[in-house]
Amino acid sequence: MRHPLPVPRPRPEFCPNPLCPYHDRSRAARCEWYGPFGRFYTKARGWIRRFRCRHCGKTCSTQTFSIHYWTHSTLDLVRLLQEFYGCGGLRQMGRFRGHSYRVIQNRIRRLARNSLALMDASLDELELNENLVMDGLESYMRSQFHPNNITCLVGAESQFTYGAVHTTLRRSGTMTPAQRRRREHIDAVWRPPRSVEADCRELLADLAPAIAARAEREPVILSSDEHGAYPRAIKAVAALAALLADRRLIHQRTSSRRPRTRANPLFSANYLDRQLRKNCAEHVRETVRQGREVNCQMERMAVFMALHNFLTPHRISDRAYVGDGPRHASKAGVRTKAVVWHLRRFVTHRHVWSHCRCKAEWMRRIWKHAYENPPAVRAEGDTLFVRKVALGPGRLPRHLRV
Repeated sequence: MRHPLPVPRPRPEFCPNPLCPYHDRSRAARCEWYGPFGRFYTKARGWIRRFRCRHCGKTCSTQTFSIHYWTHSTLDLVRLLQEFYGCGGLRQMGRFRGHSYRVIQNRIRRLARNSLALMDASLDELELNENLVMDGLESYMRSQFHPNNITCLVGAESQFTYGAVHTTLRRSGTMTPAQRRRREHIDAVWRPPRSVEADCRELLADLAPAIAARAEREPVILSSDEHGAYPRAIKAVAALAALLADRRLIHQRTSSRRPRTRANPLFSANYLDRQLRKNCAEHVRETVRQGREVNCQMERMAVFMALHNFLTPHRISDRAYVGDGPRHASKAGVRTKAVVWHLRRFVTHRHVWSHCRCKAEWMRRIWKHAYENPPAVRAEGDTLFVRKVALGPGRLPRHLRV
């Protein structure tokens, strides 16, 4: 009888204490920085081994480095991603699986952090080799009284999404007298804290070094529609303003009423808009499954970006198997060793913000739940009742903030 191959002993990857020198993965991999610290039993996963850092005394377990850390059930996350990308609503996915809405939301939140870590790895070593398109997806959150604009930077040839930022807007346009009164009630309590221009400036500043590096080789074309905030946002970033003055950055503006064909300079943004409308339930036209919280909406946007950039074929065909076809990331030239490493661990391991290297501001706002949410306002006569409906950054569990 043949003896089975020895099972490798589980090894902690790094010390969870951010202040410990062995929090660094590369340093922790070179020495035995930990020692055994017993074990404990769980109904969900049986016996779990514990360890203790010999330097700072911080304890951890094999579960600390799992994406299912601090959970009481193990979901099939690959199937969850398929249902999410197939325009499934969170409650709908929960009913199919026999789980509550909050459990599904929690797993999407964990996948969002892995998506941001994957995007961080791709942007950290980014060498931009294409022109860019910037445009905003118009949607809404909770009700039509809270419209929003999700501005995205997309590769002109690859359709790779380099970043996205959310701006809550004030409702405008034609309204009935009752709708105008309700908007006045909301305005008396809360106004959107940021503008499209400020958020676009933040998004462009994150990608400015990559744009400047490519502009040294050849001029970079940044295409957008005729939104008035875009030229001001570009000029507000010092590095991009200098490139504009030297004609190494060309801002090309195109009417949004132009036919959305392949010949349109905004094709990449229009293509991304279509994919979002098709694959994400909360952005379907006149949807009844709208987002209810800004940070959760952007977490789902982060998951969509990872699926779109790294797992969706660059061009859809009728073939049943498309595993060997190019992806948007490979067309953009961002498939580095770090990206492949993150992809292999996407549905199994847990990533932390302190290990991200690029740390773009648009990523930080999603990871740390930094977006401000409009409150729910209800009027009874002359009295306004205001209720917070979102989880504030300080109330987010610590293992999702680090």
